[in-house]
Amino acid sequence: MTGRSEGESRRRSPWGLRSRVSRLYGSRRQRLLLVPQAALEARFGSSHVEADDDNRWLRTHLDDGTIVEVGFAGTFRMFGALIDTQWTARRGAVGGEAGRYEYRFDKGAFVSKGSGDPGVATRLADSTTQRLAGRSEIKRLTVLVDASGTQVELVPLAGTITAVYFPPMPPYTVVMKEEEAKDHIALVLHLLDR
Repeated sequence: MTGRSEGESRRRSPWGLRSRVSRLYGSRRQRLLLVPQAALEARFGSSHVEADDDNRWLRTHLDDGTIVEVGFAGTFRMFGALIDTQWTARRGAVGGEAGRYEYRFDKGAFVSKGSGDPGVATRLADSTTQRLAGRSEIKRLTVLVDASGTQVELVPLAGTITAVYFPPMPPYTVVMKEEEAKDHIALVLHLLDR
């Protein structure tokens, strides 16, 4: 007897429920990242794209200090969770006092939140932004700006893992299209340069 309880052995078992669920979500994340990975490699070259071992993110470091990353952000609901694919592009370090600008899809414009400057909001919503944002279905588009850097966050509708816990159901995923992923990269890079 090694001193481990039966419950502890069951949790560590590769055949236990927690391990099977972890593998299931890992394979779903891997499947969802295939299209963004192909888009990043097509744009920047395969040698510039790094991935973590658990299929949670892909990252590209550009020569000008820009980082483009795609990973997952979860939103929990009463009976389940939405695990969204999220693109993040940043240049510099954005502090806690950064101006926040949220894109309004119905108006084709950014709205400044908190300490945001309305002039910056107007500058961000140019014709290129409106065209790229309108070509693929996006749930949320946010830009954070301060004197030391800029960060763009884009959450598409596609690329989401939907989990329903009650009743327990297998996760449902919607894979994004290749052209959508290319537009997402173009949009976050364009907004960094505004």
